[in-house]
Amino acid sequence: MRVLVWATTFGADLWSLTRYLDQLPGVTLRVVMDDPDTFLRQGVAKLFPLKAEIVKRRWYHHLPSRKWDLTIMDNRLPFFRTSRRALILWHGFGWKGPNDEKELWLLHHTLKRTWGDIRKPARNVVWQAFGPWDFKHRTEVSAVHPSNCLQLGAASHDDLIEPMDRSLAQPYYPFDVVNRKTVLIAPTWHYGEVFAHWGQDADLFGRLLERIDSHGANAIIRLHDSYRFDAAYRGFLDRLTARFPNVCLKFKDSSPDNYLDLQVSDVLVTNFSSIANLFYATGRPTVHVYPVRSADEAFIWRELRWSGVREKHLDKARYIWKLPPEEHGGLLARNFDDLMDQIDKALVDPDCCRVIARDFLDRHMLGADGHNRERIWEAMQRLAGDKQHVSRGIEVGPVLQEA
Repeated sequence: MRVLVWATTFGADLWSLTRYLDQLPGVTLRVVMDDPDTFLRQGVAKLFPLKAEIVKRRWYHHLPSRKWDLTIMDNRLPFFRTSRRALILWHGFGWKGPNDEKELWLLHHTLKRTWGDIRKPARNVVWQAFGPWDFKHRTEVSAVHPSNCLQLGAASHDDLIEPMDRSLAQPYYPFDVVNRKTVLIAPTWHYGEVFAHWGQDADLFGRLLERIDSHGANAIIRLHDSYRFDAAYRGFLDRLTARFPNVCLKFKDSSPDNYLDLQVSDVLVTNFSSIANLFYATGRPTVHVYPVRSADEAFIWRELRWSGVREKHLDKARYIWKLPPEEHGGLLARNFDDLMDQIDKALVDPDCCRVIARDFLDRHMLGADGHNRERIWEAMQRLAGDKQHVSRGIEVGPVLQEA
């Protein structure tokens, strides 16, 4: 099977699935991305090298092609039909939304003129759902026809359920990740400053890092692309992290891989970025920062457009949640004191969230059972009609049939 991987973000599920396909006989892979050189400098690329061809996206890659049997995409599509069939492997099962038909109008429009209108039964395109709740949301809210939506789980869970030998990752960190605990701070950027609803980041961020340091732990601050933040805030972060020798700052555009960060971290702190759903598979504690003072208050929501970052004033925060923040797999901090207490708890009791994380995964993400990539591969073969490569011994069962 000839597979084209059309990557907006080459990490998480897209990377894990590519790594799996890369090891299968009879599969030819090409990964198209905006900045392959930066990815290839990442620790994950050096520790787990791919045989697949990795190329920089050019205008001609958008042109129609019959060379490829299947294109796998995350959240952005090529301009034209680059293969016979297509699989949408959405980047992240998170809380933010609403991801309704209106919000996804460009995606629906592009699909309609390439692989087919996914709002109707279509034989050339399939949308991957993470589990039963996501299937319900995609078919009822995002307007994906049920026959085009398959519950396949998160490919990256298959990697994350297996702990990594942290000594392998040590060369890629400026502090000891083997003998010291590490806290990963990975907020979404849509809400602006991480702690603006509780005070000033200039004060609270420093207090958070001091508390982590008091436990003898490291901190990784992983943020979205640097261009999403203004120069003053980036300068503040540089000055802040320079005060702590056990803290490193990463932006997605210069450090795109988060797999090693997830594997070496003992605690995750996030204001409901979809990275939490990945970290649950490790069984380690996640501290969720409730991102607003109240779900019924007006606030500013940030969106990235072609023209730059756009600020949108909303009457209520509930509008932008497709899954309530109260539905999570860890600890929930509604104020800064809660956050400090929960950091203490998570670093002292590494099993404090194991049961609730497992419950979330069981209800929403097919239990992270280690067979998600097999399910996706089976779906790919059915979609491509490639009977020569149909897997043997893979129990797909009602998950594939349900849609």
